[in-house]
Amino acid sequence: MTTLAHARAAEMLSQLSHPLRLGIVAELARRQADSGRPLVLAEIAAAVNVPIRTAGDAVSRLYALGLLDREGDGYVAVLSTLREAADDLDAENPVAALLADMPRLRGVFSHGRLIAYPDLREHGPDLARLLGRLIDFEGSVDEAEINARLAVVSDDVAALRRLLVDEGVLVRDRAGTRYEMARSRKG
Repeated sequence: MTTLAHARAAEMLSQLSHPLRLGIVAELARRQADSGRPLVLAEIAAAVNVPIRTAGDAVSRLYALGLLDREGDGYVAVLSTLREAADDLDAENPVAALLADMPRLRGVFSHGRLIAYPDLREHGPDLARLLGRLIDFEGSVDEAEINARLAVVSDDVAALRRLLVDEGVLVRDRAGTRYEMARSRKG
């Protein structure tokens, strides 16, 4: 399901994927840092070496998304719009809600992805419980399904799968091909 936050972020990324529009935002941000002065459309066009009409079209698109703002006759970059879009996406990430109950693990996640492994002797059980809540399922599933569910937080799905088994969150069948959630797990 696409949410408003996803649609907004996708549109921003789509607009910024065009080199001219990205160049305009970058140039305005750089100039703001240097002089703090907004640039008029003719200065923007000259800075990115395009005709004023072409710059005007790009500026209009960026302004509509809230990535630029007007100050007098000039324009400034509004980089906080990008931060807000990232924050909105983060708030919708299922890992964010799970981390609310496990604040000691917040530092090992960024934007819903595991970016560092905590000391597993100390934090392994918490990490396994968090991952178990994230991938929770009924019945029995194969390794590919477990891997797909874990891939949303890390590329090293084998290590996470092993942690879940070692910590007793997942139970692997004797053949090592099917998994179930442990019956005695605690959320």
